[in-house]
Amino acid sequence: MPLRKVRVEELAFDSNMLGNINSTEDIKEVQSFIGREKAVKALRFGLDMEREGYNIFVVGPSGTGRKTFVRHFVNEYAQRKPVPPDVAYVMDFENPMRAKVIFLPSGKGIDLKKDMEKLVETLTEKITKIFESEDYKARRREIDYDFEQQQEIFTQELMQKASALGFAIKITSTGINYYPVKDGKILKDEEFEILSDNEKRYYQENEKKVELLIDAAIENVRKLEIKYKERIRDLNRYALLFATEELFSNIEKKYPYSDVIEFIHRIKEDIIEKVTSSKKIQDLEYYFKRAYSINLIVDNSALNSAPVVFEDTPTYHNLFGKIEYIERDGMLYTDFGLIKPGALHIANGGYIIIDAQELLVHPFVWDRLKKVLFSKQLEIENIDTAYGYSVIASLQTDPVPLKLKVILIGTPEIYEILYEYDPDFEKLFKVKVELDWEIDTTVENVKDLLSFVADYVKSKEILPLKKSALEKTVWYSMRLSGDKTKLSMRLGSIIDLIEEANYFANERNSKYIDHEDVKKALKEREERMKLIVEKYDEMFKKEDIMMDVSGRVVGQVNGLTVVNFGDYEFGLPVRITAKTYLGTSGILDIQREADLSGQIHSKAVMILTGYLGSKYARKVPFSVGVSISFEQVYSYVEGDSASLAEVLAIISALSKVPLKQNIAVTGSINQHGHVQPVGGTTQKVEGFYRICKLKGLTGTQGVIIPKANVRNLVLDDEVIEAIREGKFHIWTVDEVDEAIEIMTDKPAGEMNKNYEYPRGTVNYYVVQTLKHSHNLSEGKERVRKKKK
Repeated sequence: MPLRKVRVEELAFDSNMLGNINSTEDIKEVQSFIGREKAVKALRFGLDMEREGYNIFVVGPSGTGRKTFVRHFVNEYAQRKPVPPDVAYVMDFENPMRAKVIFLPSGKGIDLKKDMEKLVETLTEKITKIFESEDYKARRREIDYDFEQQQEIFTQELMQKASALGFAIKITSTGINYYPVKDGKILKDEEFEILSDNEKRYYQENEKKVELLIDAAIENVRKLEIKYKERIRDLNRYALLFATEELFSNIEKKYPYSDVIEFIHRIKEDIIEKVTSSKKIQDLEYYFKRAYSINLIVDNSALNSAPVVFEDTPTYHNLFGKIEYIERDGMLYTDFGLIKPGALHIANGGYIIIDAQELLVHPFVWDRLKKVLFSKQLEIENIDTAYGYSVIASLQTDPVPLKLKVILIGTPEIYEILYEYDPDFEKLFKVKVELDWEIDTTVENVKDLLSFVADYVKSKEILPLKKSALEKTVWYSMRLSGDKTKLSMRLGSIIDLIEEANYFANERNSKYIDHEDVKKALKEREERMKLIVEKYDEMFKKEDIMMDVSGRVVGQVNGLTVVNFGDYEFGLPVRITAKTYLGTSGILDIQREADLSGQIHSKAVMILTGYLGSKYARKVPFSVGVSISFEQVYSYVEGDSASLAEVLAIISALSKVPLKQNIAVTGSINQHGHVQPVGGTTQKVEGFYRICKLKGLTGTQGVIIPKANVRNLVLDDEVIEAIREGKFHIWTVDEVDEAIEIMTDKPAGEMNKNYEYPRGTVNYYVVQTLKHSHNLSEGKERVRKKKK
């Protein structure tokens, strides 16, 4: 059958896709977002939908520009919505352990805060002046005199009535005392004891009357004091209103809002109460500053549209706010002035964007966010108080009505976990916006990518990119996607490449970024990450890891794997061997037996069993044992991309036909023997090329890959040049038999209708081995011993 070798033209980059441009300076149209049509449509729907639960979850791999994409459109939508009101907390004068919320039109909050600060500054001075005025003092003396006179009248009446009953009244600081009197003298205890029984009886009967008189006098004085305080209060009210009316009137006129008017009214009442009960006005200055100020937690004065908040550290308190405490004399205190807002307060009336992974790693945040969204109210409550862990009395806050759109950004894995395990998630986040990680490599999409690059270069004042640099950038986008027919949407990585290329262009004082700058940026990035590759290469060079890249060996083939270290991945050849023996029939996977095989690899080995049985055991049982092993591999083996190499090793072991060691193999097979595409083809090809170069290129070396993987080859310039010069080769196959012929230089052999293969073919030798093994197991043949 004809063998197909990949031509260098199939691997080269087609520069015609870039059109007729010389540099990014020639690109006039800008493109901020590429290949996002479906995502834009879904996001617009979510932003337009005002119904309950239509919050948004943006799904996409990291590095695909998710945050930039969301910010762009959310900022655009925010321009259509009005600025929400300012929010402030003030003291609740009826309950100081509660904070009342007030709302003002945007921009008025900061003005009111400043005006109240000015008012408080002049308040003590105004009040002091009015209370030191002669008019106030005269009226106060009049009230005091009337009170004293009335009090004196009550006292005199009490003394006269008590005297008529034989008792004297003495008023002290501790209360009212009474004593029996005889002949104008107060009787001592011993004098009282020598009185006659009639005299004692007289005093005892009148004592009860005196007590009633005292009680009546105390009640009268109490009523007199109440009246006195009412007169003082009325006087103070009048004086305070006269002194402060202008101040408060100006506030009420400037802020004719119900919340502010009620707040001012309560301040007036509180001033009267506090001034009346205070001995010195100056002692109230600190109280005025604390109690009559406002805690402006949301100031929207700088906005001209709805707010857009991106909370990159969504801890409990960063999102929901907190109440702080101060320490005084070993005790903790708090009040409304120590309330701190959260990001949800700032974003209320607009939009908040949160990284879902960051949200989920902080305790209690996801649970509280759900409660807030369901209740549509936002109270400020510390986490220890909210979940019952605090024994400290805390401040209560009036709830703030919540109306905003929450936009979470996360990976597909996070979305699936929330959707699967949290029934509330679907109710709250009904809009899913999916960002594709790749788009088709069409002329139009390449044009859009170049426009994006040009837009970024101009906005960040980066050197222009020449056409050759743009070609390498598009090549890099394809390499990121792992497919020549796709452009990667990992725009963050592309931007990083441009930034690094700009650095090297500036280093050589160039006015443009050229191909060599982009190439150097890629090379330098690889150098920073390839220490582990160098360690492996050193082991190959010293043959600590054994690998043949020339010659032929029975039952041995070079497979290809990809090693991933998160920020860097590379291809690594691995020797795969197969051995046959009489005994239990079937394939023994040594990796699986050693618990070093994943489920997919185990499945691939089972598929091999089915394929080999259907191909060779039609007329004779598969009565031979085969063991396969990844030599010098002590880590976990997963995937099915080695199944083509494994089946070649097994066929070689059975047929005793040696396999070329200068060719490495990758590919997955099904039970029909069709070769299926695998991942990481570029890294695998480059990995084997690297080892061949290390051990010496002979011009015969290369790799076999599935035919469907040709489009996945986005190779480094050095490898393409080696292929062009005939120093390295890539063959493609669709069937196992094609790979057999490349690896053995012998015909594989096609089965006829009698389930037989032509004599002299590789498949014929396999069947003969199976027949021989079966006859031995049945006792029809004897094992031939070699003569010494």
